[in-house]
Amino acid sequence: MHEFRWKLSYRFVTCFISMALVVLTGIAVGADEAAPRPIKVLGARRLPDQDIAAVRTPLGIPNDYKPWITRLAGDKLLMVAFSFGGVPSNELPKGEPYMERAVFWRSDDGGKTWRQREEHPEVHGREFALNRLADGTLLMPCHFLDNDAANKVGYTHSKLFRSTDDGNTWSETRIGPEGFPDKAQTATDWTVFEMPDPEAPRKTIALFGVSMQVGRENSPKVVRIWRSRDSGENWDKSLHPDTVGWIDVDGFFSQSTTYRARSGKLLHVVRVDATGPHWQVPDLKSAGKEGGDQADRMMLWASTDNGTHWGRHGQHGTFGAGGEMYPRFLRLADNRLLLTFTVRSSSTDGHALGLRAIISHDDGETWNFQTDRLVIDDKNVGPSGGGFGNTVQNPDGSLVSCYSYRGSDNKTHIEAVRWTLARTKSENGK
Repeated sequence: MHEFRWKLSYRFVTCFISMALVVLTGIAVGADEAAPRPIKVLGARRLPDQDIAAVRTPLGIPNDYKPWITRLAGDKLLMVAFSFGGVPSNELPKGEPYMERAVFWRSDDGGKTWRQREEHPEVHGREFALNRLADGTLLMPCHFLDNDAANKVGYTHSKLFRSTDDGNTWSETRIGPEGFPDKAQTATDWTVFEMPDPEAPRKTIALFGVSMQVGRENSPKVVRIWRSRDSGENWDKSLHPDTVGWIDVDGFFSQSTTYRARSGKLLHVVRVDATGPHWQVPDLKSAGKEGGDQADRMMLWASTDNGTHWGRHGQHGTFGAGGEMYPRFLRLADNRLLLTFTVRSSSTDGHALGLRAIISHDDGETWNFQTDRLVIDDKNVGPSGGGFGNTVQNPDGSLVSCYSYRGSDNKTHIEAVRWTLARTKSENGK
């Protein structure tokens, strides 16, 4: 499917896109779904005050959920999500097992077109996150629910998958049980990051945060940063970072992400629960209106010694509003830092739940969640299901984001969107 020019008639574009989507994804779409939906710019200050053209591609089948995308070599992209067969667990026929597994899509042209959906029934789990190391190795952590028919230990825990052939085959490492209390709900960071190896500066070392959920009193004891000098084949699990006694429903490295700035400083966004001791801070913009984890928020932490010691970024570590979560960092080719995140409840920007983005112009030192705020998607219907995804940049500078949303059919759906971020006004000489 070709990227369309706006000078084409609306009727022709709608018809052509609809037919192409049926061929590529097997999903028939109506005119309302095929209509162009630009990316909105809210509170424009350094970005132009105009919509950003976006080409969106529906992918997969109903109840595919929570995608993550990474770049392979050149213009090749790989996207993962998890699926449970298109049928929610509460609608399964009696006696049929509930089983979540990975599904993939590939693009050879930077997200202009996508190959057919790939089922990987041997890769069990949910909320997969794709990380590509410098040598091309893929590392993919996930969560594994206790009610999944493939879970033989009977309790929720996390896993790390590894591939050296662009995701065609995967090996699997369980997080725990060694180093954790009995039946611990182990958890991990979503991101694996690399840095120069202190023992061999011309080589790199991969770092990966590991923790646990639920047992708050054990969180400071079990938190670790795993380190690998062979691209994740083997791990040194001895680094016990000082997280200043972090205790919350989610561990310090749990549904979180870490970014290494050009200075070497580490920025880590922790998920904060309203029932925990870290929730109340003086400058929190919104406490959220939803119950449960829909109203969780983010807190920004930093380390200047490669993760050995951590402290709140700024006075309180406040990062966004209540109901905003699932952060993903992307350093752009021009060194601006793009944060893609999800409004999961209690939207403060007047748009439905879904994927958003903001920009830091000083490599993550300062952030503004009100100005130059990008509404990548706001298609979600209802109180859950929107967002989750991340953004990658192609060699030509174009961006590709992915997200899920809940439709009027009460099922989740996945889309990829290709777009280009304008230069800031200062870069345009204004």
